[in-house]
Amino acid sequence: MAKWLAAELPEWVVLIVLVIGLPAFMLLLESLVHRRLPHWRRGEHNDATGIMLSAAAVVYSVAMGLCVVTLWEERNDARASTEAEAMNLLAVAEGGRVCDPATTTAIDAGVLAYNRDVLAAWPQRVRGEAVPAVGEAVDSLMVTVAGITPRTAAQEAFVRDAVQRLTRATELRAEAVRLAHDQQLPNVVWISVLTGSIVVLSLCVTCGIRDDMLRRVLVAGVAATIGVNVFLAVELNYPFAGTVRIEPESYQDVVAHLERRG
Repeated sequence: MAKWLAAELPEWVVLIVLVIGLPAFMLLLESLVHRRLPHWRRGEHNDATGIMLSAAAVVYSVAMGLCVVTLWEERNDARASTEAEAMNLLAVAEGGRVCDPATTTAIDAGVLAYNRDVLAAWPQRVRGEAVPAVGEAVDSLMVTVAGITPRTAAQEAFVRDAVQRLTRATELRAEAVRLAHDQQLPNVVWISVLTGSIVVLSLCVTCGIRDDMLRRVLVAGVAATIGVNVFLAVELNYPFAGTVRIEPESYQDVVAHLERRG
């Protein structure tokens, strides 16, 4: 559900629903509740409800803040993993200059093919699907590197480093696919976030303020704040989808660099 909201539904629709629709719904609910229970409006139990609302709001704010911070940090980790995947093979292409021109050209072509395949299949990557063509590009590079007969110490060092990087490329690709597929917050955390939101909003309705306008402003303000927090959690939950999604800029930079060099 959260992935559908982040990937398929335009972010402005989600924002309107949570920041405008939720306060509107709460105002309607508040009006119905106070119409059915007019004695609540007198605020005879405001001391008790205020204490409980304050306690719930503090706990909710801390939990929600930790969720958003965690999501942002994990998004940065996903970006770093993506950049590492792109830069890993670029280092192989740069190191390949110690080889003869034909081998250097073959290595550059392999790295270029790898990054082009990633870009061409980016929608599949976002959906968390493995792309066989990308793996074939790594296999082709491994064959090229394995066929090098080192004649100098520099070439021998390059071959060792290239084999390690090509092995690492498979791990980085698998990690990137996993990050694109998996949500960052477990379902149990989502349940706690939504439950906390409902509890805080419900307690807001129980507060009695005789000034109708002031009461509605406060209820709408709390509902809008909660809506913004939930919107942030939804958009950050999948690093490769949503408003702040990770784009394939690193792969584009590698392709541009190798094309200029070629």
